[in-house]
Amino acid sequence: MSLNKDMKDKFDAILHCMKESDQWYIVCHENPDGDTLGCALALYSFALRSGKRAFVTGKSPFPERYQFLPFASAYRPNLPLASSDKDGSLVICVDTSTAERSIDWISEIAGSKTSLVNIDHHVDNSLCCKINCIVPEASATAEIIIDLLDYSGSGITETESILLYSALTTDNGNFRYNSTTAHSHLCAAKLHEAGLRPADVDDHINENLSSDILKLWGRVFSRTELLSGGKGAVFYVTASDINDVGADLSSLDGLVNMLLRIKGVKIAALLSETEEGCKVSIRSREPYSARELACIFGGGGHPMAAGAKILEPLEYTLPKLKKEMEKYIAFRPSAH
Repeated sequence: MSLNKDMKDKFDAILHCMKESDQWYIVCHENPDGDTLGCALALYSFALRSGKRAFVTGKSPFPERYQFLPFASAYRPNLPLASSDKDGSLVICVDTSTAERSIDWISEIAGSKTSLVNIDHHVDNSLCCKINCIVPEASATAEIIIDLLDYSGSGITETESILLYSALTTDNGNFRYNSTTAHSHLCAAKLHEAGLRPADVDDHINENLSSDILKLWGRVFSRTELLSGGKGAVFYVTASDINDVGADLSSLDGLVNMLLRIKGVKIAALLSETEEGCKVSIRSREPYSARELACIFGGGGHPMAAGAKILEPLEYTLPKLKKEMEKYIAFRPSAH
């Protein structure tokens, strides 16, 4: 493994905090996906074998889709940080670009003596922690965690290989997305060497749709609208759609990507109704940027995969989303 001096310094600082702190709080982002969960639970495993006391938390419930992950039962939503733990504990935010996407008490400890670390790959990360290890060129935060464990000299266990492969492949689309690099494959090779059986992970993540969820997807597909001469595509899901099948938002993971399989579609969006309003998930192909469109709604993410929360009802948000998508496709200079 070849690391530049800046990355070695960041890793040395993180490993020093890990060594000096006997208690770790590992924090996932809201509406957790495979990358944040797999990374957090891999660090939880690393904490245990390092003789540390560890907790895994986040502001959202643990999604049903990822219950197969080792140590899933360790996750505790909205776990408070005790006043007695504010000094001397280590808090690690994984795959989290802003304090708002993290747990509520993160902003409260920014000025305390708590060791606060952020490990992430979002280019728009707000650098809200004391130590910020941000690698935008990584296809998943999992790549950074793999390099960190490798650099530590402690290696990667077979259990951690399952967690980190789940994280890696859910974020880079099984190595199909443009974010995938040669290093992404080298990271996968390290997990193979640790005892990974990729087919087992893939069965859990990609071969587990129930007939009810397939019907849900079909209902959403029936609402597909093509925009801007077929360059854009959008569909939506209501809260009652999800409740009807007893699912959660994680049952929609990967659904928006299907719109990019339509010939000619370059940018696609899924609008999901939530209790607070709506969540929009955006995917794109060059020359369009999912992040640029998400930023219009106060969101962010990666160039080809981004999202936003919109605190407005579906009936208001859907026409606004379509209008803004059409404007973006029409007026983005580099696309014409």
